[in-house]
Amino acid sequence: MRPDLHKLSALVLGALSVLPSSIDAQSVPSPYSFIEARQEIGPFLGVMNASDGRFDYAPSGGLWYGVRYGLQLGNGPMSLGGAIGVVDGTRDIVDPDRLEGDRKVGEGEVQIVTAEARLRFSLTGNRAWHRLSPFVSFGGGVAFDVAGEPQANEILEERDVFEFGTSFFGTLSAGTRFFLTESIALRADGMFSLWRVATPPGFSEPDRPFEAVEDREWLRGLSAGLTLLYRW
Repeated sequence: MRPDLHKLSALVLGALSVLPSSIDAQSVPSPYSFIEARQEIGPFLGVMNASDGRFDYAPSGGLWYGVRYGLQLGNGPMSLGGAIGVVDGTRDIVDPDRLEGDRKVGEGEVQIVTAEARLRFSLTGNRAWHRLSPFVSFGGGVAFDVAGEPQANEILEERDVFEFGTSFFGTLSAGTRFFLTESIALRADGMFSLWRVATPPGFSEPDRPFEAVEDREWLRGLSAGLTLLYRW
C-alpha cells in the first residue's frame, strides 16, 4: 500500500508545531532565589574564648549575648551591620609578688559590653542558594567592662590592680544565613576578635623580676554564635 504523503506530511508538521510549546511548558527549578527584604534585626547568643594575657589577669571570655541589625546596600553583595553585646564571664585576680604558678588569689566577674559596626560581603550576592547565604565580614568598635570591682582586689597593692578600661574591639568573621521564610532567618557565624588591655604599672617596676613587660597587650578571642533574625 502506497503511503499517503499528504497525510504523513501533515502529521509531521503537527508534531513539530506541538513540540516547542511542550518544551516551553517545562521549567527547570533554580537553586537560587532573590532576597527581597533589605533590613534585619534580632537577638544573638554565643560563647567567646579569649586570651587572658601574659600574666593571666585579663578576661577569658564567657557567654556572649546581645542584639544585631543589618541593612542591605543597593542590589549588590554588600551590607552594613551593627551589634551590641555583653560578654558575661570571669577573670583571675593575680598577685605578682607570689611565685609563678601560685599567683592567683581570687576570681572576679566581668561584663564586657561590646559595640561594633561591620561591613558584610555575601558570597551569593543578593540571592540565596538553597536558602543559604554565606558571608564574610569585618568591623570594629569598642569594648568596656561594666562589672564592679572584685572583692579580691582589696588584698592587692594599688599598682597591681588590673582594670579593663575601654578598648578598641576589632572583628573578622565568616558564616551563613539560612532563610526559614521570607521574614525569618537564622544566622550562624564564627568570629576572630582583638581587644587591647593595659598592664598594671606594678608589673613593670624594677623591684619585680619580670623582663620586657609591655604597657599594653593585644589579646585575641574566638567566638561562635547563633542569631534569630526578623527581616523586612
